[in-house]
Amino acid sequence: MLTRLSLLTLAMIAVAGAANAQSMMSSMPSTAGRGPHKVAITDEYGFHYDSAGNRLNAAGYVVAPPHSLPGAAVIQNGRGGA
Repeated sequence: MLTRLSLLTLAMIAVAGAANAQSMMSSMPSTAGRGPHKVAITDEYGFHYDSAGNRLNAAGYVVAPPHSLPGAAVIQNGRGGA
């Protein structure tokens, strides 16, 4: 009985994980309609930027800027924030 319960629990966790991953992918913005941007500037680290200053990936699409969630600890000047 315990084995069946364990297998059922693992199956439910796998299904929930797959459903969560699928919903996260569907909520991500699609870059297919925006088309590649032309590279205007390449910085000293090799990153490419368009004329508006947006960072581009290798295919020429805009890369979203990094962001922190509200309430997340942010590292500043080499010290951990909290």
